[in-house]
This record gives sequence, structure tokens and C-alpha cells, in this order.
Amino acid sequence: MGNPEPALKLKNEADGRVLVILAALCWSLAGIFIKFLDLHPLVIVFYRSLFASLVFVPFLQRAQFRFTGAVILSAISYTAAISAFVSANKLTTAANAIVLQYTAPAFVFLFARVVLGERISQLNGFTLLVSMIGVGIISFESVGQPEMAGVLLAIMSGVLFAVFMVNLQRVKDVSPIYLTGFNNFICAALLLPFVSAQITISMNQLGILALMGTLQLGLPYFLFSKGLQTISLQEAALIALIEPVLNPLWVAVTFGEIPSSATLAGGGIILVALAVRYLWPLLDGRRIKPA
Repeated sequence: MGNPEPALKLKNEADGRVLVILAALCWSLAGIFIKFLDLHPLVIVFYRSLFASLVFVPFLQRAQFRFTGAVILSAISYTAAISAFVSANKLTTAANAIVLQYTAPAFVFLFARVVLGERISQLNGFTLLVSMIGVGIISFESVGQPEMAGVLLAIMSGVLFAVFMVNLQRVKDVSPIYLTGFNNFICAALLLPFVSAQITISMNQLGILALMGTLQLGLPYFLFSKGLQTISLQEAALIALIEPVLNPLWVAVTFGEIPSSATLAGGGIILVALAVRYLWPLLDGRRIKPA
């Protein structure tokens, strides 16, 4: 089968933004899928990554293969980030897990500045600061509560996800198809020894995990990697903040798990910050410039 990447050639920054938005929409379905599965978190991660890697196999070409330090770091940070996130979803509410994971942009900005030397624009800096206030409101509510372990895991997943995102800048010359497939294959391989005793699951669970692996994991990571070809890492990290706003809403509609007032307030603050980020340049009569 041919390589589908040429069909996704990006013409400008707007194309990249659309792909990152689509990626965030797919990611935001995580809470729904996870709540449907009464399985150990690492079993979920194993099967989800296994299916996410298999879906890209028909599109792989030998010329795409790379095995560098940056590619290995990509796979390891990816495995650790999603394992921590799924575990957090089992230990706290989906709303808390997803929003607290999105401390990631703060670490993305920090790592991008220190490691890559990227300048942080005033507008991006403002958006990040206001968004982190929203995250702080949500995390403050859980201090001292039994679910604190889940909260800490969610924050850890944010740090690890930031490492993964910053490292994507070092693998821009690697095919997104190969990188997404490789990351998920290594993730499944690394987790297999830990889940082998619980690997037997029902056909219904297998179907949910197959859908989750393709739609909610494999596809969005591919779209996100492609989007970074035309927009900056900082901007992509900010756009992806729509995920923590949508995730608890999907769970609330599906399972009746109503977000707390703190989560709603924090999500609202994030939305306002993003609105200002993209509307301010338009109101000011200027074209949105890359970070």
C-alpha cells in the first residue's frame, strides 16, 4: 500500500493548526474509552499501543526506518507519559487527570527555551500563565484527598509528555507514520512482561481497545506530528489545551460524571486564555505570527 503522507502535504500554518485541533479532539475521547474498560491501566496501555502500531504497518516503507537516540527517547518518553496518564484516570476523575496532565505546556515552554533556545512570545507567555492558573485551581481542590496519587501521576504524565513533545523537534526528519508506529510498538513491547498475567480479555474489551488504539491514539499522534511541520511547538502545545476542556464534558455526557465547580472554572479559564491568544491579533489588525 502506498505512503499516505503526500495526501497530507501542508500548505501553511492554518493547515498545521487544523491537524493539531483534530488531534486534540481525538485525544479528548480518552476518558470515555477508559471508563468503559474494567482493566488494569497497563493492560489498557498495552493493547491500545499494540493496535495503534498495527494500523500503520501497511503504510511503512523501508526507507522510513530510523534508529537514533532521539527516536529511542521518543519511544521511552511516550511509553512513560501515556502509562502515567491512563493510571491517573483510574485513580482520580477523568476531569482531574486530563487537566492536570496539561501542566505539559508549562514544561514544554521551559524545555523549549532551555534545550532548543526558543524565544517565548509575550502572547504565548500570557496564554500559558493564565492557563496554568486554571490548572492550579483544579489541582488545589485535590490536595490532601485520597485521589492525590492520581493527581501526582497526572502531573508526572504532563512532564513526560512535554519531554516527548520537545523531542519531536529533534525527529522532524523522521516520517510521522514510522515514528507513531515505532513509538507504539516499543510501548507495547516494554509493557508486555508486566501485563502477561492479565493479557486475556473479552472480545468486547478487545473491540473497544482496537477502536481506542486507532482513533484515539494512533491517528492523533500522527496528526500532531504532521502539524508541527508548519507551526511552532509552543503554539501546538497551546492549541492542544482544548483537550482538557472537552474530555470531562464527554465523560459527563456519557457517564454522568459531572465535573466539579473547580474543574469547570479551570476549564473556562483555559478557554478564555486560548480565545485571547487567537482573537487578540485579529482585533489588533495583525496576522497571527508563529511563536
